[in-house]
Amino acid sequence: MKIAFVYTRGRLERLQAVTKGEAPTEFFYGALELARAGHQVGHFEIDPHVSWDFISAGLDLPRRFKVGPFKTDGQTIRQALAMCPELNRYDLIVATASQIAFALALGTLTGRLRRPILAIQCGLINHQHNWIRHSCMKALLQQMHSMLFGDSERQPMLDVFGLRHEQVSVNQFGVDTAFWQPGTAASSGVLAVGNDGRRDYATLLAAAPAISAPVQIVTSRILPEQLPENVTHLRGSWHQPALSDAALRAMYQAAKCVVVPLQPSLQPSGQSVALQAMACGRPVVLTVTDGLWSREMMVDGKNVLLCRPNDPRDLAEKVNYLLTHPADAHRIGMAGRETACTQANIQNFAALIESFWLRRQPEWDR
Repeated sequence: MKIAFVYTRGRLERLQAVTKGEAPTEFFYGALELARAGHQVGHFEIDPHVSWDFISAGLDLPRRFKVGPFKTDGQTIRQALAMCPELNRYDLIVATASQIAFALALGTLTGRLRRPILAIQCGLINHQHNWIRHSCMKALLQQMHSMLFGDSERQPMLDVFGLRHEQVSVNQFGVDTAFWQPGTAASSGVLAVGNDGRRDYATLLAAAPAISAPVQIVTSRILPEQLPENVTHLRGSWHQPALSDAALRAMYQAAKCVVVPLQPSLQPSGQSVALQAMACGRPVVLTVTDGLWSREMMVDGKNVLLCRPNDPRDLAEKVNYLLTHPADAHRIGMAGRETACTQANIQNFAALIESFWLRRQPEWDR
């Protein structure tokens, strides 16, 4: 199979670190695993921050007036359309973000792109759209197959956009369990990591005074200037990391537990951090939301501790339980490691992309 992966800016500059074993592979969404399995894989990037011109500005007008596909700006559309001739040399195109998928679908509608699109989608149903934008997105979604990270989004997405069941599937996100491994460092404190808008650091900060250990938060999100005495804040983001992947792994390995506080949402959130920490053998306290990616996989008291949304007392109680019951904390951490290795690893994610192609290839070849 010849498969092209199209990313937003930042992936390719990390590719060398990944090949050296200095970074995990999961944010290439199975591309490297498929290449190792013998498939021909191409990597492409779209950079929305390059200099704009009149054409890009014109293509951006639908977004500015909120009638075009969600988050899909003119620069993304222009670059996606420009790469269509090269993408036509592949059997399958994997769009790793919704805005890329919509831009490529415009290529399909205009006849520039003649290959099937597999779109990795997350969070489309969490936003309200006017009927023009909704109709536009529905038409473009008909031009692709959407792959979601969690079961909770599938039926709502089918209902909201009127899609057929075969147009939407679920592929549980997986992490690189060869990179994220347990360590031997002595445990020291509580760790929270993440930048997305659904992190609920307000609840964690409210809980912190009742937590009997230091709490370190690694995020680019703006936190209050006055933090509880036991809380430290390290600023960092995916594009401007405050520490390397290896250093983050060491922080996971050294933490007594990892907290993933979330706001209520249907969108799966906190998956990567939770699974990375689990792969490192660390017990995780995770907010249970409607967007929990798999209730069969994430079992309270077995491989994770689940806490209620917007409940600082419950969060503090779950964290303190792990701090004061080291045997249970170790058991949950090791069960989490087993879950990541057997159910939530990037090899499984890549294998489902491969099996999806093999299943749909006869249809697309007609």
